[in-house]
Amino acid sequence: MKNVILVFVLTLAISPLLVADAGILLPRDKQEPDASVLSLEEMEINIRIDNGDARVFIKQIFANHTPHIEEGNYIFALPSHATISDFATWDGPTRLPAVILERKRAEDIYTQLKQQAVDPGLLQMGERGAEEAKRTSVFSARIVPILAYGTKRLEIEYHESIPVENLKSYFAIPLHPDAYQAQAARHLRIHFELYSAHAIRKFQAPATTFPLRIAQNSAHVVEGDFEAENVNLTEDFVATFDLDPSATDKLQVLTYRNPVSEQPSPTETAPVRRTNEPGFFEAEALLGLGAKQSSPVNSSSSAPSKTVIVLFDTSLSMQWEKLERCYQALETLLRNLRPTDRFSLVLFNSGTQVLPLSAAASGNVQHAIDTVRASRLRGGTDVQQALQAGLQQAASPDASNSYLVILSDGGATRGPILNSKLAAWYASAWKQFPATQRPRTYILAVGDDANLPLFRMLAHQDGVLEQVLSTEPMEFKLNSFLSKIGRSPIGRLQLTIDPAAAAESIYPLQDAAFSGSVASWVGQYEKPQQNVGFSVQGLRDGIPLQISGNTAFPGESLDHPQLPRLWARARVDALLQNVEREGEDQATIDEIIRLSRKYKFVTPYTSFLAVPRALLRPRVIRPGDPVLRVKTDESITSVVALFPFGLVQPLRHLSAEDVWQTRFLAPTDMQDGTYSVRLILRDRVGHTYRESKTFVISSKPPVVQVKLDRTRFQRGEAVDLKVRASQNTRTLVARLEDAAPVELRWNASAGASTGTLLIPEQAIPGTYKLTVTGEDIAHNIGTQEVQLEVLP
Repeated sequence: MKNVILVFVLTLAISPLLVADAGILLPRDKQEPDASVLSLEEMEINIRIDNGDARVFIKQIFANHTPHIEEGNYIFALPSHATISDFATWDGPTRLPAVILERKRAEDIYTQLKQQAVDPGLLQMGERGAEEAKRTSVFSARIVPILAYGTKRLEIEYHESIPVENLKSYFAIPLHPDAYQAQAARHLRIHFELYSAHAIRKFQAPATTFPLRIAQNSAHVVEGDFEAENVNLTEDFVATFDLDPSATDKLQVLTYRNPVSEQPSPTETAPVRRTNEPGFFEAEALLGLGAKQSSPVNSSSSAPSKTVIVLFDTSLSMQWEKLERCYQALETLLRNLRPTDRFSLVLFNSGTQVLPLSAAASGNVQHAIDTVRASRLRGGTDVQQALQAGLQQAASPDASNSYLVILSDGGATRGPILNSKLAAWYASAWKQFPATQRPRTYILAVGDDANLPLFRMLAHQDGVLEQVLSTEPMEFKLNSFLSKIGRSPIGRLQLTIDPAAAAESIYPLQDAAFSGSVASWVGQYEKPQQNVGFSVQGLRDGIPLQISGNTAFPGESLDHPQLPRLWARARVDALLQNVEREGEDQATIDEIIRLSRKYKFVTPYTSFLAVPRALLRPRVIRPGDPVLRVKTDESITSVVALFPFGLVQPLRHLSAEDVWQTRFLAPTDMQDGTYSVRLILRDRVGHTYRESKTFVISSKPPVVQVKLDRTRFQRGEAVDLKVRASQNTRTLVARLEDAAPVELRWNASAGASTGTLLIPEQAIPGTYKLTVTGEDIAHNIGTQEVQLEVLP
């Protein structure tokens, strides 16, 4: 089978482009940025982190260097805990801001404007259907026109929740090349602000491409700037900092109230001044590490033994970076288990393959890893069957202190596929265990299209959910996720307020909180009040925990303007979860739409609409997945695809997602290049429509060349790696038996990708095989192996 990059160009369907970078503008008919056609002339990034909320505003100006009108495809990938709060294009000196509309109304306007030959802009979550809208985090825009020798200005703003794990925080903007070659900014400005009510220390901005000039660095405020010409965007902008352990187990309360808001009047030229606006608050408890805090996967010798049951997805949807990241998580998890721990492995697609419980001895671990390496991706995904197999392992007499670890994108295509039915079945099966024997459900959701609604419901069973997007660095999130296995979240965690009537509509911002993290709640208050008592209670390592404090609800406080939106987002998330469990009702949908419009964020029921210039279309990233998906008008009753190699394939309608779908394989004798597939659509009255899509065949693997200064090493010694690979190589990973895999990064000064691999202290002297694997943007795989000798 050849590797296939699907590039869908129909406006009625999704375009599974390659893994997206942030702020890329591709000229039409181009697979890479081309500065000779469209170049990034100016980029300005403003970052303001206010406690756990980061507001990121990005302005980009692109220049057209050709004598004719151009159009471009703008790609922007959001971090996993982020939502877009604003988008705008500029038509000359006129800013065209997007507005929030109910999804159906936005689509109607979008269609009408297109029929009038006006270029509207539509920005939605996911595909044009609401079900897929709940699952995507990558947006794209078709920008047209870009005048000859002219410029086009784009603005995008998003808010991101910044996690705290083990008293450490990590913030990143994905600027480095992932699917595409690095782009360069002729002029780049970055302004960074960090405000924290909890004391911080060890602030770092390690990116060498963007060295911040620090203007202030105190226990509660950090501010810095960067400005330069002709900057190659070869790495992410990253900021890390620690929270001071001496300031833990303390409560901070942030407030915001603007007693007078101005809203446009439908009849008057002057705005209406409203004085009944509620106040908002956020209560943050910084939780200390506790007596049992330990290293990743809780490998401390004093920790109780545990049973880890890993559900590893091997269906076709898990190709490329999804598989690579799941494999990295599995290998790191298993190699950090103690010999007294036990583990089981369930490989699942349409069926399951089970490696039964065994001790976590090095030989058993290596056998499990080799089994995964030898397995093939095939078939669909039967999530229920996988969960059932995992629960059967947890019911074994040899299992104790069990953790069910799911490594998957959660896209069920076999067995029950409705999220609500799957979650209800799992909750029922899980509760049949005795309370002390129920396995904790820990989920690492991989990919930009991970089924988060399902995973959130599964994680309610004493669990944890973490998502890793294709553009996000893996290390921080993986370490955070693995560090929780073997530990328990703070039990019976709750916030109480005295007097209780002082606040209302309170929502937690985290599903679970661990020692070394922040537990947060947001709520509203109607009236100013002095001396309001806050108390956080819970159980940490079996010991009662109580953190208390007092504050005032002010009549006016404008210091934290993100709080109204943060509260509205939490309220909508709670409503959406209720919809997933119990189905839709009009009152809930109306409230979601109202809050989305008032506080300006996209939901599955709303869209951004910008007119008249940017034609925005949503994207779901499914690189190389041989799946053709088409979203059509509801009047369409059949869709048939005619492939250029002679295959005629009818598409099947998935009613739960309201999308047409089929799978196909490209013949092995097809030459590399771009091909078209024709679609024949028929509606209920017999009318026939013809559309086309394109896909790209790319089959040549990257060439990998490994260079080592020497090949003999002592145990515990570092191996400095320098690897050169083909220009279109996307990732390089080095592996050595019993050692954690190492991802190599491009080093411009070395003219190669570099990294450091540590020889394990426990390595047995002898000859080892070092393998470096390269994956290109079409997901072809190339490798080189080098023999190393480990000395006694």
